[in-house]
Amino acid sequence: MQLVLIGRIRPIERLYGFDKQNILHRSLGYSLALFLLVHPLLLTIGYSGANELSLTSQFLDFLFHWQDVSRALVGLLLMIGLIFVSLPIIRKRIRYDRWHFVHLLMYAAVALIFIHQTKSGDVARGAAFYYWYVLNFTIFGLVLLYRFVRPFYLFARHRFYVDKVVPETINAVSIYIKGKNLERFQFAAGQYANFIFLQKKMLQSHPFSFSAAPNGEFLRITIKAVGDFTSQIRNLKSGTMVIIDGPLGAFTEAMARRDKFLFIAGGIGITPIRSLIESLSAKKKDVVLLYANKVPEEIALRKELEFMSVKQTLIISEKPEGSYECGRVDAEKIVRLVPDYLEREIFICGPPPMMKSIVQLLRGLGADPSAIHFEKFSY
Repeated sequence: MQLVLIGRIRPIERLYGFDKQNILHRSLGYSLALFLLVHPLLLTIGYSGANELSLTSQFLDFLFHWQDVSRALVGLLLMIGLIFVSLPIIRKRIRYDRWHFVHLLMYAAVALIFIHQTKSGDVARGAAFYYWYVLNFTIFGLVLLYRFVRPFYLFARHRFYVDKVVPETINAVSIYIKGKNLERFQFAAGQYANFIFLQKKMLQSHPFSFSAAPNGEFLRITIKAVGDFTSQIRNLKSGTMVIIDGPLGAFTEAMARRDKFLFIAGGIGITPIRSLIESLSAKKKDVVLLYANKVPEEIALRKELEFMSVKQTLIISEKPEGSYECGRVDAEKIVRLVPDYLEREIFICGPPPMMKSIVQLLRGLGADPSAIHFEKFSY
């Protein structure tokens, strides 16, 4: 189940969205730690009583005399260690690329424990043995196909490369990506993908939303400098090859049941929303945008939004002036600026604390939870 949830298996990911699967993956991981520890503990207690041995002696007997238990112990310690570094208080202190690399050791842990599982116990023989083999190799095959093989297949098919890097604000740039037969690379407005730029010091995989709707000519992502990796994005060279793992996400028009939309964006969270607005504007949909930033200089893709058929309000929290709304997105602004918000599908994208507070705010205002859509891209 854990591998299915993070395997980016398209038929499943399309239904639920990768962020919801990732949240469930984390929750299951923490609970699995308990079962992983209880399994050897209870066996040691049970066998020590039956064999009239101390707990230490029985554990050492398992370790040195039972087949593949030592490998399973290594796998267990790897799993527990990886679950530990995935705790929010620890994970936030580790760079994404390092955390992601270390997390790949989970595959080695699963392999070590798999050998132990199929050499003893209830799945060592008969129908259960074959069931366990088929289950494991089917899941690993799907993960290998969608998470590793498919991105390289897409690269071979489309030969993605950086066409140009265009400054958007004081701290954000747009990356235009071209390639072969881009009209065959299918994604929906609002989706994102994981990108690997084949340039020195930029080989880590990172998720970014498409900031332009599908057009068959180019792909575009707009990135704000918020860390070590994103601060180097401006240094990308034209012609740099790109590996794309995606598209991913369910933050799309397909989730909507109404024809009227309210978009609430914060900072660089405008990127998937801008893509959605472009797609919906072409269909003459009723769209309203509330776009919040700290200062006017950080308003990304502003000129493009002005040319779209969308009623928009710009909200500035630190240096409001002129026609800007002052402060943050709050209940008063939503009720005043979008009085028919209860009749609209509401899409939210921005920093996680902002999204959390606005979702709570909207529910307090009586919005239908099924009409509130958001995705969290933080790891």
